[in-house]
Amino acid sequence: MIPAQHPYQADYQQEVEGRTVYRSKPVIAWDDEGQALVVDERSGRLVPANNGRTFTGLSEGGHPIVAAIPGGGWSARFKNQDGTFTVDPLVAWTVRSDGTLTPIDTDYTGECQPSTAMGNFDGLVAPGAETRTAHPDSSA
Repeated sequence: MIPAQHPYQADYQQEVEGRTVYRSKPVIAWDDEGQALVVDERSGRLVPANNGRTFTGLSEGGHPIVAAIPGGGWSARFKNQDGTFTVDPLVAWTVRSDGTLTPIDTDYTGECQPSTAMGNFDGLVAPGAETRTAHPDSSA
């Protein structure tokens, strides 16, 4: 077994209640035949990443999240289809092992998501800064 030195992840896709759910697991090691190994939480062992029907492949992973800190009054701004903006408070910032910060927001179901991953993400709003929640976009 060879410990994973570079971050790779095993990607999985499954249907849950009529919607597609994507998830990933970090590759912990490589076996002697070169197969990626991930943790099986139920058995408490390393297993081949492709050991299930929901496996879709490997991808280069990001540095792991090592901490989360409160949103600190920051907000994420999203552009609506009608040209107006919605501003949502951040619930947290995640901190990766390389020092990268990612703003975290919640979606309409309460699930936490990186704000920057949303297609209509327009920017971040600092605490106390003026927000543009109801003004149409003047650049159109």
